[in-house]
Amino acid sequence: MRRADVTVDVTEACALDCPLSIAATAYLPAPERLRPRQPVVFALPGGGYSRGYYDMHFDGHDGYSQAAHHVERGLIMVAIDHLGAGDSTAEVADTVRIEDIAAADDAAVQEISRRLRDGTLVEGYPAVDVGARIGMGQSMGGGVTVIMAARHRTYDAVAVLGYSGIHTVLPQRSAEDAQYVESFHYTRDDGPDSLSLSASAAAIPEFLYPFHYEDVPADIVEADTAGGYPLRQTAPPFGSKSVPVCVVAMLSPGYISAEAAELSVPVFIGLGERDTAPEPHREPSAYRASTDITLFVCERMAHMHNFASTRKKLWDRLVTWFAAVSDAGVDASSPQAGPAVQR
Repeated sequence: MRRADVTVDVTEACALDCPLSIAATAYLPAPERLRPRQPVVFALPGGGYSRGYYDMHFDGHDGYSQAAHHVERGLIMVAIDHLGAGDSTAEVADTVRIEDIAAADDAAVQEISRRLRDGTLVEGYPAVDVGARIGMGQSMGGGVTVIMAARHRTYDAVAVLGYSGIHTVLPQRSAEDAQYVESFHYTRDDGPDSLSLSASAAAIPEFLYPFHYEDVPADIVEADTAGGYPLRQTAPPFGSKSVPVCVVAMLSPGYISAEAAELSVPVFIGLGERDTAPEPHREPSAYRASTDITLFVCERMAHMHNFASTRKKLWDRLVTWFAAVSDAGVDASSPQAGPAVQR
């Protein structure tokens, strides 16, 4: 697998009064594995995380890189930091709106696609016959992916992981703790100046229970949380110190309902058994215009899917779905590939 960091100027994508850039990492198979109509997956992380979430490495543990898993099966994968997070322009975190983030991410996808086609994305890497462009986002990234696909027609298919098209709710241990949801009734008209990350984090009783299943190794949980959680004072390679404040409103009912209802492309809904959709089997109803909807609920998985012991079941299921919705299949015959599990 070849790994290459790239930067895209997206200043013209949205009306923010400063230069704007998006940081991304491309994960590329060997050139001889490229095919006509090569599928490309664009991956967006959740709030508090960076693009490194898709390529995690821990001492003493193997197999935490979703990017490596997918590239081994013939895909190109590009992970992107949102405006206000990771290595993208951080100083706009308190002013950027979700529509700006979607517009900037779309601009980055378009430019990266152009560079892939032209053979200019990575020195020495050949031009790519880009086929299906598939958007994949976890948590905040899932919501942004839906907005991009509906507003900008960015993708040929979307995988929405850990975000509800109806109402995103972080599960809690008790019904009493779950009453925190009453604090989140924002609309898209509420500007960033009316939102507070610290106050919102304080309103949610617990984050470890919804984010990490009990069988996640303790040292990996520590690696994720040692610098502060959910608001970080220091960030691991897969985390982000800065978080766009608009993410607060994404826990409100119907936050992406208008865009979800407009999507006519294939939709993959991926959830852990303890995740942000209180009624998983209602989720397909949010995507009323799509005639191709897949729902997959993975056992022993909480909200942060790529830390879960069962993460490869989700990844394998995604590989199968990528092949089904792309106009050129992907090679799922790698010896590392396990059986797809659907519930």
